Amino acid sequence: MRIKNKEIISLKRKLKLSGVKGLALDIDETLSFTIGFLIEKLIEKMGNPENLTVKEIARKYRHTDNIPYWQNNEAKKVVDEFNKSADSFRDLPLIENSNKIIQEINKIIPIVAYITVRSSVAFNETKFWLKKHDFPEAQIVTRPKNIERKMGNKWKAKVLEYLYPQVVGIVDDNPGLTKYFGKKYKGVIYLYDQTETERKDINVIPCENWEIVAKKVKECKI
Repeated sequence: MRIKNKEIISLKRKLKLSGVKGLALDIDETLSFTIGFLIEKLIEKMGNPENLTVKEIARKYRHTDNIPYWQNNEAKKVVDEFNKSADSFRDLPLIENSNKIIQEINKIIPIVAYITVRSSVAFNETKFWLKKHDFPEAQIVTRPKNIERKMGNKWKAKVLEYLYPQVVGIVDDNPGLTKYFGKKYKGVIYLYDQTETERKDINVIPCENWEIVAKKVKECKI
């Protein structure tokens, strides 16, 4: 996958010229509890067959695509409406303390980008949300219109490979992202809310919570 996006090319050039190297952040399920908001909407429309709490459902399945009783056209419509509605992203719940710990990390290594599989339709609302919760100001990179959402992890991995070494790695919750990096990738993937990884040939660091992310960033020489 060749990087053609002018915004991404410009980001690499800007960082290179300034001599700045820094870290990227994912947003959904890393900074914001997006799936929780979406699960509430699905429960309202579809019911709650297992009678679990929102957090229990999120912990058990981690992604709406994995929830067996919500794999139908009605549920798909709810998810599609959420993803296409920019306003949905303004009031997403914050993952507790993620903003405070990110501010600490930013003093160790600068946050230089937010790289998300959200489409550009949510750009302004994403910027609003990040500012509302006092996250460091940095460029927001959204998924291009020509990249399908299901190809989002592959796109993100290729963007990170292209941006290295100006972007030295990312904090991201999705273990599916790691399978798309080539073996020569030398950046660091801090795998938030995970305790293990299948990739042993690249630098993937599972981090159970944000406190551990901060600890690992301090220890890592990047």
